[in-house]
Amino acid sequence: HDTEFNGDVSLNHKYYNRLKDLLSSFFVGIDFVEQKELVTKNILDSMSILSSVKLIENEFDISIPYDEISVRNFNSIESMCLMVERIMSREASIQINEPEVSQECFELEPLELQLEDTEKSVVQRIFEHALEFPNSPAVIAQEKTSTYKNIANMIYSVYNWLIEKDVKAGDSIAVQSIHEDICIACYYAIHLLGAILVPIEKTATEERIYQIADEIKATMIIGIRGKEDSNIDWYSYDTIRVHSNDKIFDRHIVLRYPELDTPCEMIFTTGTTGKSKGVLMTHRHMSWYVYSVAKSIELKKGNRLLLTTPLNHAGGLRRTHLMLANGCCMIYMDGMSDLNKYFRYIEKYKATSLYLPPVALRILLTRTGERLLQYRNQIDFVYSSSSSLPIGDCKNLNKLLPNTRLYNAYEASETPGVAAYNYKCDCILKDCLGKANEGVELAILTDEDKITSEANIQGQICIKSKMNMKEYYHEQELTESVFRNAWFISSDLGYLDTDGNLFYCGRKGDVINLGGYKIAPTEVEEVALLSGLINECICIQNEDEFNVPYIQLNVVVEDKTSFEIHKLSDYLFSRLEAYKVPRKIEVVDSIAKTFNGKIDRKVYRK
Repeated sequence: HDTEFNGDVSLNHKYYNRLKDLLSSFFVGIDFVEQKELVTKNILDSMSILSSVKLIENEFDISIPYDEISVRNFNSIESMCLMVERIMSREASIQINEPEVSQECFELEPLELQLEDTEKSVVQRIFEHALEFPNSPAVIAQEKTSTYKNIANMIYSVYNWLIEKDVKAGDSIAVQSIHEDICIACYYAIHLLGAILVPIEKTATEERIYQIADEIKATMIIGIRGKEDSNIDWYSYDTIRVHSNDKIFDRHIVLRYPELDTPCEMIFTTGTTGKSKGVLMTHRHMSWYVYSVAKSIELKKGNRLLLTTPLNHAGGLRRTHLMLANGCCMIYMDGMSDLNKYFRYIEKYKATSLYLPPVALRILLTRTGERLLQYRNQIDFVYSSSSSLPIGDCKNLNKLLPNTRLYNAYEASETPGVAAYNYKCDCILKDCLGKANEGVELAILTDEDKITSEANIQGQICIKSKMNMKEYYHEQELTESVFRNAWFISSDLGYLDTDGNLFYCGRKGDVINLGGYKIAPTEVEEVALLSGLINECICIQNEDEFNVPYIQLNVVVEDKTSFEIHKLSDYLFSRLEAYKVPRKIEVVDSIAKTFNGKIDRKVYRK
């Protein structure tokens, strides 16, 4: 079961060419013959690995157990050959003894949240925690635990190193994000200095890093590797780590914390136009965020959040702010490519909370069966965001984690911490995203171009919040286009009910208009998933040879040979208006996703 590729698999292996041809036809531009580190060099990410799983299962008519979905087995064609051979020969069919239900219990005390904490920056609160409970775990990454004292020392050391390198308040620093304590230290050292943190994706090319650095006029780049011949000071994490314990922080050191209304970070996001935009946030925005969300989800002392999303993305970065500002612990794991490792981290590091975007939740529910049930006494809450959850997934999670608070939140890069809905209840409200958090107001922009808080009127979701972004960096016209009288006008469609709950109806650009009939693709997808006949789907608009538009549903199924399209079509006809039923249902190997696991609808637009 632990056999690894050791060079014994030749080009003549009975499965080699089948696997090579299969994957090469699906992943264009990857040389599967030459490349032996597909995962460790980020050529295949978590989503790509899971697509590969479905391709291999369909090709060889096998079922790959979740504990086989690992870096070890998917790092090369050769290692995949060994895995397939092992499963085909039934060696992998030996039953694994599942561990008993975890006896860990989340008897955690409520946090004493104070409104005056919104007058402190996140980095100030981290240093205060280091003085109050220095030996409490703050960051667990790469199998290493760093206490608040460790993290404070690292932040203070890197802060002094930045000063030595002549970095000043207001400067922009581009940082390649990695799931390690040194990255977190760099993030908050930049905050402490009053400079602007600009996190960049770990897998970004040198050209992309330069592009962003040039756009933000960066004075420094911190990356996985350094670069001596760069026209911008470019340092590696290894260089910084050498100096990361030069200084010791204690209560005798007086720090000057940054002004709350100064910018602290810029997250680059891609909108529906495909153009990257730098979302600029201030320390005050983040201090309100960590207070408002902690109150909304009833965050408790000592909570340990397991996070797999990238730290250059709003989801990963802001969850880090939330936990560390409130004295809790972050557990980092780089992606969902190893599901067995994910559960090992829950067990080993006593995770009490999970952050899982909707697609990650679906992966756990469809690939690992009832494994989450084992931690029903340990997990305090599960937090999801980015889009509404299929109601079937909500119900399944309720069964698996009967003692756990389950939140689906609404937020955006431009406006974090908008609302959260706890679907731990008997009657789950479909597509509900909850009520506005403290410091937030909600309204709807109607088709008549009016902003209203009336119930049951659908339109663009509008947010007036203490956490709304400062601006799109150097994009005054674009910034003005999304604000109206302090209201941020999102591209998300929704409505409010009489109780003030927000409901999600999709994206403005995603609504399909067929001869005046408007169809939200998310509604069709929700019903299709409830059928239980498919694993994933996307509803798109297509055109026939006569340029007549129609609805098409692309679906991913468990077994192509046994899937019957007419059964799904009949199911949809029984639950949707006729004009909403797809004219064509096409079985596909995978659905395109963005880097953070959302359905990438831009790929399917024409």
